[in-house]
Amino acid sequence: MSELSPFLKEYFDVKTRLAGFMLKDDFETVKTVSIIEVLLDRALDVYKGASTEGRFGTAPGHTLENYFGRANGYLEALERGEYPLKGRFTEPGMAVVDHSFIEKDGRMHLFYNRDHIGYEWDLMPANTIGHAVTDDLINWTIEPPVISADRDLFENYQVWSPGVAEKDGVYYMYYTGVNLNACQAICLATSKDLYHWEKHPGGPVVKPGKWGSWSEDRWSDCRDSMVFIDDDGTAYMYYCTSACFDGRLCAAVGIASSTDMVNWEDRGAYRFDICDISLESPFVMKKNGKYYLFYTNCGHGTAYAVSDNPVSGWKSLGMLIPYTVPPLCPANVPSCAEVFCFKEKWYISSCLREPGCEQYLELFEIDWTEDGRVVLGNRVE
Repeated sequence: MSELSPFLKEYFDVKTRLAGFMLKDDFETVKTVSIIEVLLDRALDVYKGASTEGRFGTAPGHTLENYFGRANGYLEALERGEYPLKGRFTEPGMAVVDHSFIEKDGRMHLFYNRDHIGYEWDLMPANTIGHAVTDDLINWTIEPPVISADRDLFENYQVWSPGVAEKDGVYYMYYTGVNLNACQAICLATSKDLYHWEKHPGGPVVKPGKWGSWSEDRWSDCRDSMVFIDDDGTAYMYYCTSACFDGRLCAAVGIASSTDMVNWEDRGAYRFDICDISLESPFVMKKNGKYYLFYTNCGHGTAYAVSDNPVSGWKSLGMLIPYTVPPLCPANVPSCAEVFCFKEKWYISSCLREPGCEQYLELFEIDWTEDGRVVLGNRVE
């Protein structure tokens, strides 16, 4: 019998120490144990020679040392009687990325990408949209997934970034369909109860206008959509895209409008000069007669802007949730912001991606100053 290697000795030691916590059934312990198991198993895969290279390369953090070190760190916290992931929601064993909140009958529903810890999205596809429900933003019930990729439709590779809006008793989910060439377009599903969804039979409902560079045959940006319905009933869609400005292709927010939630009119694209890498996950809401646009400024964090109308004239108000430590890659920053009011309090969401594709949902209280700026408050725990 051959002697165990130093790594396997450590691996089995951590597994044994973890075993006792696997007997507990409270959500915080179950959640943390599930993450530790995923990280340990991924470390073992890499130890055995598994590749971490995806179709589009790899990002920092996909190493045996990172996976194992983070797993051991979480376990040490549990052994001290701490919950290292408290205040960070995820479905056990998964990563939560782009998401959408909507309230129904006094309960908050959350829809989200079900991503895979330890894998880049192009190595382990994100091909289902998850669903969870809460009464207090702290205790969550995980429901079955609601949307999946479909080999017979445009989204024959992955589905991302749900954005849910309600109009006249119907719930509309605009989600990103991704084909095998990594081309993205905005697809639609509808529901009456938030549990049972039917996909729109006509395929994608929004693609970038002629101002962009979009083709089904190659990577094309058209993702992270959300829909804001203005006081007059007009719906505005905002999404992450690329647009040509002064002969140069730049990251931008695409905008479309609709009166029936199905047929959309292109309203052009908007660029933010402070985004030096990429702009993702736009989210628009209205307060005190002003339109607020929150978005991910990749490499920096969550930024926001304000305007007097929903399609132009945005004035940057800077960073709201900055990442103070230089990120290992542009994606490792607070991102995917959504703003909502629940039980008379305002909140903003954030998903900080850790190295190795750990990503969890956090909620912070927010308020507005008299001059219209947003102030970040305490994290919900």
